[in-house]
Amino acid sequence: MNRLPSALCLISLVVLPLSVAAELPSGVTAKSFENPPNEFRLVQYQLTRAALKDHPQWGIGGYMGFFYKNLYKQGGKGAKQIGPLVDAAHRRGSPVWLADDWGYPSGMAGGRVVAENPEFEVRSLVMLSQKGTGTQPVAWTLPKNLHDIFCAMIYPVKNGVIDLKAGKRVSSQQKKVTGLGLDGAWELRVFARYTRSENVQAQSTMPQFGHTGRYPDLMNREAMGRFIANMHEPILANIQNPRGKVEGFYCNEPNLMQTAWSSNAPYACAPWSAGLPALFTKMHGYDMLSILPCLFEGKSDEARRARIHYRQAVAELLTDSFARQIKAWCNQRGIKSSGHYLLNDYLAQHAQGYGDLLKFVSEFDVPALDIPIPNPNQFQNFRYQQSRFFSSVSAWKERDETLMLLDPMIGGYGRSRLSPELPLLLNSVNMASFHGVNVFTSYLPRKPGKGAKGYTQEEYRFLNEYVGRLTQVLRGAKRDAGVALYYPIAMFQADLLASNQRWGNINKLHQKRQQAWDNTEKALLKGDIEYMIVHPEGVAQAQVAGDGKGLMKVGDGVYHTLVMPQMDFIPMAVAKTLVQFERGGGKILWVDQVPRGAEHVKHDAPIHGWLKEAKATPSTQLTKAIPASFSSKYDLTFSPGTNQLAIGRFHRDGKRIYLLVNRQQKGITAKVVGEGAVSLLDPSTGKIKRVNLPAELPMEAVRALMLVQ
Repeated sequence: MNRLPSALCLISLVVLPLSVAAELPSGVTAKSFENPPNEFRLVQYQLTRAALKDHPQWGIGGYMGFFYKNLYKQGGKGAKQIGPLVDAAHRRGSPVWLADDWGYPSGMAGGRVVAENPEFEVRSLVMLSQKGTGTQPVAWTLPKNLHDIFCAMIYPVKNGVIDLKAGKRVSSQQKKVTGLGLDGAWELRVFARYTRSENVQAQSTMPQFGHTGRYPDLMNREAMGRFIANMHEPILANIQNPRGKVEGFYCNEPNLMQTAWSSNAPYACAPWSAGLPALFTKMHGYDMLSILPCLFEGKSDEARRARIHYRQAVAELLTDSFARQIKAWCNQRGIKSSGHYLLNDYLAQHAQGYGDLLKFVSEFDVPALDIPIPNPNQFQNFRYQQSRFFSSVSAWKERDETLMLLDPMIGGYGRSRLSPELPLLLNSVNMASFHGVNVFTSYLPRKPGKGAKGYTQEEYRFLNEYVGRLTQVLRGAKRDAGVALYYPIAMFQADLLASNQRWGNINKLHQKRQQAWDNTEKALLKGDIEYMIVHPEGVAQAQVAGDGKGLMKVGDGVYHTLVMPQMDFIPMAVAKTLVQFERGGGKILWVDQVPRGAEHVKHDAPIHGWLKEAKATPSTQLTKAIPASFSSKYDLTFSPGTNQLAIGRFHRDGKRIYLLVNRQQKGITAKVVGEGAVSLLDPSTGKIKRVNLPAELPMEAVRALMLVQ
């Protein structure tokens, strides 16, 4: 593959006089498109004196500052450098993001949060069992590697299964359980706390960054207040008038820290925090203690519903403690919150790491992700659509920015391929832009080194200019999507048991359901269906148009069709919206199956009554079932098909924007059928032209074009 940029040669086109101001979105001019302002170029990791001198030579626009060393590794003397560095970047018109921790995952403050208070350290809930018969005394002692006992329950056993409803609490102290058995067969279940001080992600980054690896409970609001006090506050205290100088704070893979990292853990672990039982009761109206065994076992609807309720409580507590608290703190100071998360392409990990990832992300000002840079043999099958989780959150919360880190290490590449070939980077930028990303960051090493071939300044400047041209047109643009794809997080919550396994093995247990989700998205993408992903809370709070219009408004999106993928249960609040939507003329497609009940058994009867006539649509028939997924105003048609040419339809400032992406590793010709003329914007050359339609547009391998009506 050719590493060097080359000019796109347009043939068979009629070029008309250009009236840029009249034909382009606001702020985009011929001059700014050719030489993009810093705010639209890459945000490169590090803000140092050397970076201030070096980055402009490579065409880099912004800086990501990592200032833990300045605060704590230089006797505090380095803190005085923070303000002048930010001021110097600001004078150049360069956006500045502030990393919120030293190393990752975020939340530790280099270990200071737990060092201040060991009770803040993250723990898991584990279950241990002892079988018995009859009413003899029960005496049980906690293993030494567990912290303490939360509670102990004893259950009668019927037909080899515990009777959950007949469970009774047994007296317990910090390390011991004492009591009496029951008539007949019984099982004692002891629920204890296990400190996650080894074999989790936080310990895996200790050698690289020199932190302690002692990770706090992110669901503990007081602990996260101390995280802010140790990182956000002292950094910002060294910056005068940060509003306008600083974009905001950026987190790196904070998570519940419940997954074994290098080998299996000694116990199956579920997330734990002291506030969970009370919040669970408040949210769901019953005692969490009554369903604790369901977190570890059980395939019944009762057990699966209990796990949904539990993970929903986990998600709410985590979101409030970390995401909302940090966002509120940042916004009070006139800056934003953002960050990327762990293993965001797997829905099982959305539940495992966050309870509900999109709910968590929704409380950040700028939804973000990191994504691997796939090799050429992975282009056609790679899940670029994971970006749409995050652009969909932006649409839900009516925000203009979605950020992506171009990450050369993840995806199994490690440090052996730190400088991916330029076409690989352009391909990832194209596909992320197609799925709605409009801010890019990077830590790509420019110069040769260990694991890094490096780039020429010409190559890296080209990358920055290419990114800058795409993002200045697409930032703030909204996808013209009439189809909403429901986020089926509850089904992954229902299936997810407490685990002692590594993340890859957990994913294998959920492979069938993940594949069903992937197949649904692939069907929409292959069929050129414009869609956005909608969260259950967004649907529950949606505005539904009456008078037979059949439209549902969720944030920035207005949808006439809702795709419901592989749902067993549905929340009553969502069902109420959908009944209104359907009665108003909206279309609901139940993919592969129709739900068999509600998320609460007390709501089953109305759900059954509503869905008794509903029919399932196979994922393979989705395209045929959706007659139109975008506005009729988008009247241009394109060839070749979606396996070669991806088309993204956006609108901004009253302009219709078509993003054309060549998915092939060779040149193609995009044929555009329509009437009149369009503005053709080429991010490879920075040139803008007016083109009469119909037209044939030659496109180089893995390059993009934009058309504006």
